[in-house]
Amino acid sequence: MMVLRWTRPWPRLIVDGAMVMCLMLAFAYWWLGNAVHEATGTVFLIIVLRHVGNNLFWWKGLRCGGMTVQRAFNLIVGMGLTVTIALLLITSIGVSRVLAQWLPMPRFFILQEVHWFAAYWVIALAALHLGVNWVRIFALLRMVAGRGVPRWGVPVLWLMGMAAAIQGIFSGTILGFWPRLRFSYALSMWDFNASVLPFFAHWGATLMTIAMAAHLAVLMTTRLLRRRVG
Repeated sequence: MMVLRWTRPWPRLIVDGAMVMCLMLAFAYWWLGNAVHEATGTVFLIIVLRHVGNNLFWWKGLRCGGMTVQRAFNLIVGMGLTVTIALLLITSIGVSRVLAQWLPMPRFFILQEVHWFAAYWVIALAALHLGVNWVRIFALLRMVAGRGVPRWGVPVLWLMGMAAAIQGIFSGTILGFWPRLRFSYALSMWDFNASVLPFFAHWGATLMTIAMAAHLAVLMTTRLLRRRVG
């Protein structure tokens, strides 16, 4: 009987991809309904625990070696994710109408607001986390493919990533994403009766914008520090 080893490339990539998919599905609330929304959120939290378990070696390794730029960014983003996911979990219990409705908890409107804005910050920080760990994820993809990227493939991938990131600026505006990161309400509301797939395409582009910004921030900060030391 084959035992699934979660630390291997394929399972790790599946876990990471499943987290992103659960997050995007959770934002399709008016398409899937409340029950599916709560179930998706529950699956997301379970996968997060698996992801943390896969990367325990990273947290243990913080005591070893120096604090690199990538480590520093990862630590800051990881702490932000920990706080926002904790807020998401606590408030989800308070606003639940299906899975936790049996709990004798008071229903406050403020919980709904905190849950709402925490969710947007979770997906933003998740995209930052993806960008900070871009090199590590790319290494896993190379291990799965069994070969490296040809020389012409690197600039092509960069162009594709930058194009998606530029589109993501406009996609975030269409989704009303940027104002909500400032804890402001937006009038944008997606009409799922008209289309569904473009909704997820816009989310994908928006996440790519944040991920690319994080990746470039790590690269630029690393180079600046190297020039100062040199």
